[in-house]
Amino acid sequence: MTPRTSTPAPRASALARFGPVTAVVAAIALVAVLASTGRSPDEVSAGETSTTDVVTEASDMPISYAEAVEEGTVDDYDWGDECDPETGRVTVPSNYSPPCLVAREGAPGLNTAQGVTETSVKVVIYGTPDDDLAAALGGQMDPPEVRAATSESLIRIFEDRYEMWGRTIEIVHMKGSGSDETSARADAIKVAEEIGAFASLGGPSQQGAYAEALADRGVVCVGCGLSVPNSTFLENDPYMWANLPTPEQYLMILGDYLIERLNKKPAIHAGDPAMHTRTRVFGHVNFEQDPPVFKGVSEEADRRGKERGYEPAVRLTYQLVIPELAEKARVIIGQLKDAGVTTVVFLGDPVMPMYLTQAATDQGYFPEWIITGTVLTDTTTFGRQYDQQQWSHAFGLSPLPLRTDPAQGEARRLHRWYYGEEPPSIRNAAVIYEPIRVLMLGLHMAGPNLTPETFRDGLFAYPPSGDSPTQPQISFGNHGFHADPDHLAVDDMVEVWWDAEATGKDEQEKDGTGMMRYAKGGQRYLPGEMPKEDVYAFQVEGSVISADDIPADDLPPDYPSPAETGG
Repeated sequence: MTPRTSTPAPRASALARFGPVTAVVAAIALVAVLASTGRSPDEVSAGETSTTDVVTEASDMPISYAEAVEEGTVDDYDWGDECDPETGRVTVPSNYSPPCLVAREGAPGLNTAQGVTETSVKVVIYGTPDDDLAAALGGQMDPPEVRAATSESLIRIFEDRYEMWGRTIEIVHMKGSGSDETSARADAIKVAEEIGAFASLGGPSQQGAYAEALADRGVVCVGCGLSVPNSTFLENDPYMWANLPTPEQYLMILGDYLIERLNKKPAIHAGDPAMHTRTRVFGHVNFEQDPPVFKGVSEEADRRGKERGYEPAVRLTYQLVIPELAEKARVIIGQLKDAGVTTVVFLGDPVMPMYLTQAATDQGYFPEWIITGTVLTDTTTFGRQYDQQQWSHAFGLSPLPLRTDPAQGEARRLHRWYYGEEPPSIRNAAVIYEPIRVLMLGLHMAGPNLTPETFRDGLFAYPPSGDSPTQPQISFGNHGFHADPDHLAVDDMVEVWWDAEATGKDEQEKDGTGMMRYAKGGQRYLPGEMPKEDVYAFQVEGSVISADDIPADDLPPDYPSPAETGG
């Protein structure tokens, strides 16, 4: 596949219409539409070769260790020093380490993609512009130069251990010029035409025009599709990749949670005791744009929802205009009260709940709050910023893993294993790490003939990995979890609830009161696995706040540290 046009004209950005926040929040309208499908995790072995459909000829893609075992040809190949024959995976102490690969005899090794030579792959690391929302919320962020150094050091780990097919990563740092659409497009043109990159790591947090403009010019963008609709990933295939699920993927699980476990049952977790005997009345609070872009979807969802017996009393929207949020929150709470809503389903950014929960308390309104796992609303860090009289009645779902000691997070643990020291950015290492993991997996799995298409087909061939409380399952492509090919890593979710009295460290290692709890020991659910019984919210027995250490069953293989062995 080549870039769709060599000189694409400016156009209304599909991503801009949905936005990283809008797509998630508006997609709640689909909650009653999506039917759950999926399969037992027992049907997928972490070591199996994927059977997902790919476009690249199979004879051009690398041979995996599992494939060679199946064909009885393992001894015919040199798997190198970094292959563990016990697992068939690369010797990196991670449950997400990719399969050992060898090039297939006769497969092309052509340098057909922009930014790719026989000896290098050019990758841009996007730096957040000063006016980006991420920068505005950046009080918890390390300085840009520290984050940049962390990106480089993490990339070098995988460059050394994974199969890069004779290439090194040529890193180019570029700070975004602005968060508006014009600036985002200009930055994308610079990355594609001036820098000539194969891929970009990251992009503007609220402006999807960057990723779209890169796709138009044949440049891969990893971490550039924050919660946009699945259709956007399909339309921009094979160029867009991200970590957390699309709205449609969220709602495969969230839909069952709302409809099968909460609908037509009393609101027993509301802060107002008078609501405990009332059958739940749902109200949706969603981000939207002006003019609205989801009217047709909402109308279809209403029709399908009625067929399943699910119908919210009211759907309310807001725009993310910070100076106006306090007044908008006051109005929304009044509307929820007037509609008799007992259960507020919020999908949006992590800022609006600060205003909504305060307004609810000011108006003496104490409903249930449903956490949907969107944009950090499921974190302890932000949960402590919300009115605790309200958030003590918050529960729902999250795609994030059960928290462990931050020092045991994979980014920091791998950095210590390889270098013998912590990464430059301790606070932000986990966030920095996720898109790097996807990028480096794709480069490894693509084989010597690196193009956006082989990058995609390699990721699609990566076997599902993880699937435990501290290790979310990640996969790409067609593995039976979603109806369409999957361009995002995380597949499963966990039930959570807010414990307003618990104490401990948040994600930024700050001590405080109020913690997110994980039900059933952090058990995770793939699409189709949600139990059809009452929610486990506010059941302290069996719940956990964090794991002091990674459980033994979740521990990755142990390999000698290069820092200790000298290489």
